[in-house]
Parts: sequence; structure tokens; C-alpha cells
Amino acid sequence: MELIRGKSGPQVWLDAIRYLRGNPSHQDFDLILHIADPVALSAADRAVVNRTDAFLKGHGAGSLNTVAETIFPLQDYLRGKRDGVFEIYPDRMGRIHAVRSDKRWGCYAMRILRQKDRDGKIYNPLKELLEKLERMPQYKASFELGLGYPQEEEPAGDDIAIYEGAIDRKRPYGGPCLSHLSVKVDDGKVRLNATYRSHYYMQRTLGNIMGLGRLLYFLAHETGMGIGPLTINSTYARLDTGFAPANWKLADVDELLAACATEYEREMIAA
Repeated sequence: MELIRGKSGPQVWLDAIRYLRGNPSHQDFDLILHIADPVALSAADRAVVNRTDAFLKGHGAGSLNTVAETIFPLQDYLRGKRDGVFEIYPDRMGRIHAVRSDKRWGCYAMRILRQKDRDGKIYNPLKELLEKLERMPQYKASFELGLGYPQEEEPAGDDIAIYEGAIDRKRPYGGPCLSHLSVKVDDGKVRLNATYRSHYYMQRTLGNIMGLGRLLYFLAHETGMGIGPLTINSTYARLDTGFAPANWKLADVDELLAACATEYEREMIAA
């Protein structure tokens, strides 16, 4: 168990990669990341994002933006505001799912945008959470957002569990990794806490940080509140060497770490 904290997402992610690289097993349980400002990026932060994105794509993995968009569709928000997120994106994803064998593609965003209640009526969990934030900003801890299976039955209570037993119980791998999102209000700022059941730190985590930061930006911007910190609990964290078709070696990770460290050293010198 380790707590890693810092100002920006790329900085904290890089420190987490170093920590896991230093562990003999390259893994740990309950690795907690606390990012004070998950949205703003310095020039060095952007350079680290660009280097990491090039590394992943160069080794057969998806881009950071692809990972981030599965959590929150920023491009649809920038183009269509609330309606882009609440209506246009789900409609587009519905057409994509209709022609894909993998119906779970992009499911994180869809899990927070489309559910069915006990009466079979489709509702939008993110929309209702946002409306609750706007209606009751004086409450600090009343805004939970689980990620149950899209358009399936909602369990009792306000929480929607991401783990769907009927679908996920026999999967040793490949099930949803993001388990729960908890939104808090503190002194006029929106805070976000995310729990992951399993986390691949090279192939997924920086993209996840970006996507969660976009979700936090959306909630803060739409409510007129400030942007608070992002906290991530990786209940199992692993420094991975890619999974098919992606692949890299620990020596490649070491080269990336050194190059990213150089970006922050240059920024410090310039300051």
C-alpha cells in the first residue's frame, strides 16, 4: 500500500510508475494516487503526455485519448455541450454497438449515461447526478456514481454496482476495471474519487487519469463550481508490459521514464 500525491496527473502517474518499477514484483495492492489539479497541464506535463502517447502507439497500444474517451466523451461535450454528452454520444455509440461483436466497447461512458430502473425505464445516471449537484450544492457527500451494466436492472439504494454478476462472475479477466465513482463537494469545489479493482499502469492509467479529469471538468463547469482534486485507489496495481497486440519490455519503460524525467528537469531549470 502506498500513497503518491502531487500537482498534476502526469507527474503523479510518473511517480507511480517509478514506485512500481522499484518493487521486485512490479505490482502492489491499494496504490492510492492523489492529484491536486487533474486538469491543468504545464509544458512539461504536456511533453510527458505526448511522449507516453507516442510510446504506447509505437508499441501497438491504443492512444491515451482513446482510453480517456471511454470514461468521458470530451469531444462530444466540446461540440454539443450537455446534449452532446447526454444524447448525441449515446446515440452514436448505439449505432456502433449494433455492428460490433464486442458490445462492451466504450462501456464506461455508456454505463454512466444509460441505465434501466426497476420499472424498465431508461434513465441517465450522470444527468441525474449533475442535477442533484445543481439542486443541492450544500451537501458534501450525496453524489455516488457506480457503473452498472448499461440498461440493466438497478440494485437497491443510490449506488449502482459496476460488477454485473450475470455477465462478469465467470470472467477471470476482461471484466470492468473501474468499480465506483464518488463525487464530493468541498468549499465550492467538486472532488472525484475513483476505485479500480485492477489497474494496468502503463497501458491504461494515464489515459484513465485524463478521462477522469475530463469528467471532473464537466461536472465543475456545468455546475459553476471549482475543480477539486482527483483521488484514485488502485486496489491492485501492476506495471504491465502490454497485452496483445501491444508489447514492450521493462528496459523500454526505463527509457521512457528517463525521457519524461528530462522534461521536468528542463522545466525546473527554465523556472
